[in-house]
Amino acid sequence: MTSKPIERRNFIKLMAAGVGAGYVAMPLFSQAIDAETNLSMLKFRLGKPEWILHGDGTFDLVAGNIRLTNCRPTIDGQSIFIRNTYMGDSPKGKRIIYQLDQGFVMLDLKVNSGSVSIGAELSGMRKAPYWFCPLGEARINGVKKFFKQGFGFGGQSGLFEFPKPSTQEWGNNLGEQAWSYGSYLTSALVAENQDTIAVGCYEQHDFIQRSTVFNKPHRSGLLDRNPDKESIFYETGFVTENIPLKDDFIKLPDIFIFYGNRPFETLRHLAWNISENIEARKDSKTSYHWCSWSESGKDFNFDMLVEHLRTLDEIDPKVPLHTVLIDDGYCKHGDWLEPNDNWPKGMEVAAREIFQRGYRAGIWVAPFMVDEKSKVYRRHKNWLIQDLDGNPIPQWDESHKDGKHYALDGSHPDVKRYIQKVFRTFRKMGFTYYKTDFMDWGLKESSNIKRYETGKTSVQIFTDILKVIREEIGAGSFWASSISPFAPMIGFVDSMRVGNDVESSWTEQGVGNMINETYYTQYFNNVFWQNDPDVIYLRDVNSDLNETQKNSLALWNGILGGVVSTSDRFSTWSEDQLQRWRLLQPQERPQSATLPFWGEDKKFKVALRRHKDPRGWGLLIFNDSDEMMQESYTIDELIGHRNAWVYLWELGKSSGLGKLNQITVTLQKHESKLLFLGDNNSNPPEDLAISGVSLKKFYKKFAREK
Repeated sequence: MTSKPIERRNFIKLMAAGVGAGYVAMPLFSQAIDAETNLSMLKFRLGKPEWILHGDGTFDLVAGNIRLTNCRPTIDGQSIFIRNTYMGDSPKGKRIIYQLDQGFVMLDLKVNSGSVSIGAELSGMRKAPYWFCPLGEARINGVKKFFKQGFGFGGQSGLFEFPKPSTQEWGNNLGEQAWSYGSYLTSALVAENQDTIAVGCYEQHDFIQRSTVFNKPHRSGLLDRNPDKESIFYETGFVTENIPLKDDFIKLPDIFIFYGNRPFETLRHLAWNISENIEARKDSKTSYHWCSWSESGKDFNFDMLVEHLRTLDEIDPKVPLHTVLIDDGYCKHGDWLEPNDNWPKGMEVAAREIFQRGYRAGIWVAPFMVDEKSKVYRRHKNWLIQDLDGNPIPQWDESHKDGKHYALDGSHPDVKRYIQKVFRTFRKMGFTYYKTDFMDWGLKESSNIKRYETGKTSVQIFTDILKVIREEIGAGSFWASSISPFAPMIGFVDSMRVGNDVESSWTEQGVGNMINETYYTQYFNNVFWQNDPDVIYLRDVNSDLNETQKNSLALWNGILGGVVSTSDRFSTWSEDQLQRWRLLQPQERPQSATLPFWGEDKKFKVALRRHKDPRGWGLLIFNDSDEMMQESYTIDELIGHRNAWVYLWELGKSSGLGKLNQITVTLQKHESKLLFLGDNNSNPPEDLAISGVSLKKFYKKFAREK
């Protein structure tokens, strides 16, 4: 988790000096990306943005047709009041120093190899502002869409067009005319021709980094009914939370800006640079696991665990699960080391039952969560996050199904020691897989609450707890997280839930959110961590999903290349359902699908996975809408070949459709089609998993290792 030089080593090699303003070729990504190369990757090029300085201290960013003009630093949403401005050269570009009534702001506008960046220092100030943007009030020109990355679990993430003002008559009421959308960790602006600037910070463990697009609307005419000229602006910076400044000085992380000709690949390139600087844990074995939650919930107990493990013992050949996870329900929240009556033999015996069968033993913990009925709450109210008057702040009130809950203050030294003890004890019991939940409870802006320790940002306090957890569970343990902020957890966790809980029915807030978030966060799948789309449902009992929906969701999760998991009892599955689960077996090492039409106006979700043996591509076309639709694709735009042998690929069998140069697909609502595009007229093997694994070879290797 140490800082590194800004550019990713061995990631991209630009032409030597004199590259100029034109595009430069980008070679194939490193090992984790080799298997996903397709036409979109081969057509990806990076360009060279430019800074333009003006005599009044404002500056522009120019990247092809995209221009951010009249940029200036802002403090707490307002342009800084400048007494004097000084401009000159810096080691990597240009420097601007703004003298304020109290203190100075210094900006370094840098030109790097393959990117530009902006760095900032504030001096002569006793405390930081609440919110500082080195690049603020930038007027947006030449942009059609903006990419918004959600703060964490559940989004809202996506690529959006700017809202268009309309003629409306408001009558005697004020109408909503202004809008503002925040983006965290990364953001992007996309032109009509797909040219993209992607913006993000390589350091994420001190401040919340946020970018915002917003408008300044004007209306005219009687009753303000007509839209007038409207400007759209962009800003990017840090939430610095009014922390006191040591020596009246603070240096903020650099914000990097990449310019590419495709939005997905430009964002992925930025993500790779972030991941290398923070040393993200992107090389862990792909998680293929079972968890107890979605069917059993808090009723899960030791006897049910043993019954489930015996079912797994009887399956032949063995299902090569990575982990068996005991989810929520084994204790009162907060009293993690005191199991309830469902676990009379204790959690160590439960862990032993799991790992003796060759699986990782997994345990669910929400480290910041405290139930009002817990011993921790009764004995240590001073550990809780409090309001400015010193009263504990409920996170859930009495109306919640689980009762009143509070959050621990991560700045309290006794809280750190307690969390340390919890994870150290679980590790000694034999647990090597940890699912942490409700992590957002520990990330509360310090300016709005009363903490034990002052002087740190919420992110710094949160990161201190993450360090404690990772140290106690050990480098070799797998750490999965859910209901979490994204940025500060890079470098600590191995997998991350990106969408809302998926229920055993098709709902907009469940399945709909999962599909949206897995699609729009695929650019960092297996880069920051393994994206986790939540569990797959194959069962017929206790499920409102129909066969079409179950099949589509299983294929979508399987082809993306992240976590593959289920909560179904294996004893409820038919042989066909068990075989389908086997055919979702992921690669041992993370490999991702590409999304060739990400950012384009297509009817269906399209995911493409490159396979080495047999040579070809797995192609999933998924209609996640509520109506029947049809769409066509050329083989050239998918894989860069004029034609290919195309097979309708139903896992375990296939049928040839011939050598085609175009595919036309008609899909009912929630239906999907899995195709195999081959280099020659040879059907994909019956044992080929959606990830490209040959199950016969895999099971032979698995049996030898056991």
